[in-house]
Amino acid sequence: MNLVRQQPSPAQKLWKSLALCFLLGFALPGFFGCATPVIETARYDFFSGHFQQSEQALGDETKVSERDRVLFFMERGTVRQAMGQYDKSAKDFIAASDLLDQLETYSVSKGGASMVVNDTVQNFRGMPFERTALHSFAALDHFALADWDSAAVEARRILKTLDPGVLGKYPDDAFARYVAGFAFEMIDDPSNASMQYRKASEISGLVQIDENTGRLQTRVNTNQLLTTTNNLSTLYSTDENWSHELVCFVLSGRSPSGEELLNGYLSLGTPEYAEIVINGKTVGRSYALADTGNLALRTQQIDAAMKAIKTASRIALKEGLAQAVEHNSNGALGALTRLVLIGLMERPDTRRWETMPRWLQVARIPCPPDLKKFDVVFKSWSGATLRTIKVTAPISRRRQTIVSFCRDIYYKP
Repeated sequence: MNLVRQQPSPAQKLWKSLALCFLLGFALPGFFGCATPVIETARYDFFSGHFQQSEQALGDETKVSERDRVLFFMERGTVRQAMGQYDKSAKDFIAASDLLDQLETYSVSKGGASMVVNDTVQNFRGMPFERTALHSFAALDHFALADWDSAAVEARRILKTLDPGVLGKYPDDAFARYVAGFAFEMIDDPSNASMQYRKASEISGLVQIDENTGRLQTRVNTNQLLTTTNNLSTLYSTDENWSHELVCFVLSGRSPSGEELLNGYLSLGTPEYAEIVINGKTVGRSYALADTGNLALRTQQIDAAMKAIKTASRIALKEGLAQAVEHNSNGALGALTRLVLIGLMERPDTRRWETMPRWLQVARIPCPPDLKKFDVVFKSWSGATLRTIKVTAPISRRRQTIVSFCRDIYYKP
């Protein structure tokens, strides 16, 4: 006797699919707009100053889902840079960039899933300025290793991400331009260095950069500059006749989280700056070229209309599915379907590269040729001393130029 298996009704098929999505939604935090727990743990340890524990939490990329793999390498590269593991840090940043190149091909399956669940089912790609920052921070790692040719490779990658055809309507990055210019300067390419310094000066607004020397000074307004011959005002005059120059990239603060951006908790106040103290003498200060919080906010505003249209379309589709269930089954099941699809799964994608610095600054000042250490003294906008970081590494040299950078994680906006 042949038995005919009863086929499930369309409503039953839909319910099974919804039940699976419901279970996955609770099992995988990514469906609710959050980063993988491993990454959250590493962030907590990082901002608590426990760098080793943070790196250990990020020890194995297979512990995170494929869709968070780019974010994983961004975060681990930042942690390793703060630990002084410059070679490993650069490799992480480059790994993230390589993955982004692979993601240029749109995934039809994940694109379709994002119209039923939410955008977090898609691979994290970061904001345009974050993709540029990967190359800026990799270049800093190469500066620390005195690998000037590799830094220049990253400089060319910076310019590729900032090409108008790639960047489109998103904001440019004066700090990235400066890093690129400095990398070109270090490989004796003055024309390209000058071009990037000039563009960085145009973008920065408040800082004037000499395109021939890379020196920085405050712009009083758009038509008037401080009357100094270099980046030092009379407040930072020194009696020393130093023949060398220190270029220090100052990274401070914490870029806002996705939740802070979503809820409008971003403070846009005046950034801290840092004074450089050598042999007990204050000889110069840093100048802010980029605020990643502001870049994130401007990017979010540009994307708002497009995301609103997609969200509205997705909700309309989900409502249509819920009404189909009501029509083919009953009102209670339709209401439950609506709760799952819209009430539980309709969440914004708030994933962000949260360990990246908030303020990206540069100090370029005279220094002694035998410089082995210096202090970075952070000041409030009113000039009050806040903290001091003693820098002994990285310190690398290229002829009469000494290069360093420091990261301060304790800034509270």
